[in-house]
Amino acid sequence: MLEHKQEIDTLSAQKRTANWVTLITFILMGIVSVVTVFFVPNKDKTIVDNFLIPGVAICAGYSYYLSRKGDHIRGIYILLGFIAIASALYPFAADNVGWQTAIGMLLITTSISNATLPAKTARRISTLAFVFSLIIILIEIFVSGKTVVTPKISSIVILGVLILIYLGVIFFRFRQYTLQTKLIITFITLSILSVSITALIINGLISRQLTSKAKEDLNRVTKNSASSISKELTLHINLIQALALDASLQKALSTQQTNSNPTELASLDIEWQKAVEANNVNSLIRSVIQNPIASNLRSFQENFPTHVEVFVTNKYGATVAATNITSDYNQSDEIWWQSAYNTGQGAVYISQPVFDESIQTLSLEIAIPVYAQDKSVLGVLRSTLNLNVLVPVLQSSDITSSGLIEIYLPDGRELELQKKGNGKVEIKIELSTEDVLTTLSGDSIFTNKIFSGDEFLASGGKPVLISQFFVSPLENTASSNAIKKLNWSVVTIQDREEALQTVSDTSRTSQLIGLGAIAFASLLAVVMTQYLTKPIVRLTQVAEQISAGKLQTRAEFEAPDEIGQLADAFNKMTSQLRETLLNLEQRVAERTTDLEMARYQSEKRTDQLLAISELSKLINNEQNINNLLSLITRLVSERFGFYHTGIFLVDETKQYAVLQAANSIGGQAMLRRGHKLEVGETSIVGYVAEHGQPRIALNIETDATYFNNPDLPDTRSEIAIPLKLRNTVIGVLDVQSEKPGAFTNDDTNTLSILGDQIAIAIQNARLFSETQVTLNEMQMLYRQNLHEGWRRFSQEEGAVGYLHSLGSSKALTEPIGSSEIQQVLNRGETTVSEQNSQTNFIIVPIKLRGQVIGVMRIQSHQKDKTWNSSEINLTEAVSERLSLALENARLIQESQRQVIKEQAISDITSKIGGSINLENVLQTAVEELGRSIPGSEVIIKLKEDLSNGDLK
Repeated sequence: MLEHKQEIDTLSAQKRTANWVTLITFILMGIVSVVTVFFVPNKDKTIVDNFLIPGVAICAGYSYYLSRKGDHIRGIYILLGFIAIASALYPFAADNVGWQTAIGMLLITTSISNATLPAKTARRISTLAFVFSLIIILIEIFVSGKTVVTPKISSIVILGVLILIYLGVIFFRFRQYTLQTKLIITFITLSILSVSITALIINGLISRQLTSKAKEDLNRVTKNSASSISKELTLHINLIQALALDASLQKALSTQQTNSNPTELASLDIEWQKAVEANNVNSLIRSVIQNPIASNLRSFQENFPTHVEVFVTNKYGATVAATNITSDYNQSDEIWWQSAYNTGQGAVYISQPVFDESIQTLSLEIAIPVYAQDKSVLGVLRSTLNLNVLVPVLQSSDITSSGLIEIYLPDGRELELQKKGNGKVEIKIELSTEDVLTTLSGDSIFTNKIFSGDEFLASGGKPVLISQFFVSPLENTASSNAIKKLNWSVVTIQDREEALQTVSDTSRTSQLIGLGAIAFASLLAVVMTQYLTKPIVRLTQVAEQISAGKLQTRAEFEAPDEIGQLADAFNKMTSQLRETLLNLEQRVAERTTDLEMARYQSEKRTDQLLAISELSKLINNEQNINNLLSLITRLVSERFGFYHTGIFLVDETKQYAVLQAANSIGGQAMLRRGHKLEVGETSIVGYVAEHGQPRIALNIETDATYFNNPDLPDTRSEIAIPLKLRNTVIGVLDVQSEKPGAFTNDDTNTLSILGDQIAIAIQNARLFSETQVTLNEMQMLYRQNLHEGWRRFSQEEGAVGYLHSLGSSKALTEPIGSSEIQQVLNRGETTVSEQNSQTNFIIVPIKLRGQVIGVMRIQSHQKDKTWNSSEINLTEAVSERLSLALENARLIQESQRQVIKEQAISDITSKIGGSINLENVLQTAVEELGRSIPGSEVIIKLKEDLSNGDLK
């Protein structure tokens, strides 16, 4: 019945919880749906947010409707099912949210199911939620979402708080779970923690190592590219320098040092330019392009076609030979010429990439001095190098298809590859964007950056990795300074995901291994928990069978572990229980007897205490010591059933305990002969009187201190209780029984309580008797003093009373003799005359503190006067007040006489004390006494010493 009520209460609580959960979910998700659909921009949400979130709100509303209708279980199924499906679909729409979604779904599903569904159903839902969470994580690992979502700190914090709350609820309710559930929770929690921590640490270490390797690889590619560019430039410079060492070239320059005149050189330059503009090959042009040196230059060009234009000038800037028609004849005003000639010192010059109009080529201008044998500068050799020579370098096979190698120039331009329609790749030049330049201006050479421009990265908008190295000479040569002055930086840009693909693969693998380990550990935890708890479950079933009365059931001893020991102990307990039940009737009978004995003793104790209470009331009302002691012995014998009870009192000498009262016939005989026992070891009573401790003689024949009393021949056991006041023994209560062993320690305690009451009662009776005697003596003395005082007062006043009649009063010198007055004086009571009497009077005694000091007689002149109670009360009240007034007057008068007497004595004493002569002293004493007592004769006679005749 109790279990059924608990099930009903639990179901009712689950229904209420389901109502609240579905309602709150409906309200919250409804608000979130409105905000998501109408206020959140499309770029900030995934493609499924507009459908999944409103779907959860609709399912929550429908679940609330079902819960209100009484079908809360189906409503919770619908809500949890849609949440699980939505959570599984979300990783298809967004990346980097799988773990958060899986954990959140697991927490929400298990919390709602445990709070609203039956325990068995909740366990199944929790298991399915755990499986679904693993599926969601697998989808996150293997499927790329449509939108890349960067996890926010706020969402991670919220998820962490939810996890802490969830763990707190589990810890708070941990005691309510079954042992199997506790073990599963513990094992799975430990497995998840250990596997997660291990996987995170290993994944972090491997990821850092692989990321570092990717960084090194990217830097290596960039560095190698920069080295290759430097090597390529050095190679072509060396080729041109080798050409400058040609003997025929040096000889021609040394023998053709014409056009040194600036005016003539300028005139020839104008002529050259006009011919070029007119597309006319005149003699001047032919002399430059059709000479032996030009033939050598064209041979060089044929061997090295990347040098699209080669020409040489003398030391004055005039063009001596060329492979192509140049735009100018005089080159002395060109920067490259001035840098290469270097005021006759000579230096290698490399220009920044330029688009040569004459040859329609993006190229580099390389100029070197031509030295004579004496190291003097004979002229300048210049080559236009096609930049496509660097295409193989920028097409390095060491980077992935999404990677780019670019050359950034110091003037804010960049060189990058361009693929034409015919599939041919060439270098193009364009301006660099600010975000790339800002990134390159930093200190780091390995950065994780997102660029939005498609012109920089074909997969624009995705994170990229950037590595940068400056082009520098590989060795210290004549061309080193020229290469260094270029200040080129080689930049490698690579898609981050592709560059770190190994890291992603490793992370995915570690996640899979971690998930597999968690799943395996969880499954193993369930299996091991069932295996470990199975013996306990069987032992519980055995206990339930035994509690149902099947005492023959035995627990299986499966293993010599703690559970096996518990089963063995349980079997032993069951055996003992069977034996206990077999002997239960005998034990119950014995216990019943013990209980009956205890009940009898308890009732006896109660009766004795009640008897003591009644005895205390009775003996406290008796004030006479003799009657009190007789009453005590009789009542103790009657109430407690003892055949003899006696009370001994210790005499004043403390030598004997004298019997004062007894109830038995033998005791009365002992009283008549004045029975007494010596205080000491000669008897039980004497022993108790001396030591003040109760004494029991269970068998008088074996007790050495027992006094064999011939007046009590039937005594078989005896108990003596001391009567003590303030730790002083004043007597002994002696109780004797005809049965041996009739007294117990309980009787000792009970009679000791009675003994204390008796001692107090005796003391009270003694005090009362002494007080009564003292009071009687005081009253007698008071009456004598009062009578003597009034006698002297009457003699001194000369009147015995007063008579008042018809407005006149007179003193009475003789008492009025009347039998009625004498009767009132003797009896002290008011007397009223009879109705038929000749005189109507009322005589009221005048009492002073109970003693009659006079009477007041009132007589009416009306013969038919009847005295009523008011008049009688009035006269008695007046009599009472009169007695007090008379006594006060007498006392005042007596006090005044005493004062006069004391004054006279004082005066006489002072006068006598003023004389120092014996005769004067005697004379003064006689005179003063004579004056104080007029009419008296005063004689002072001294005593004679008969031995020597002297007076004293």
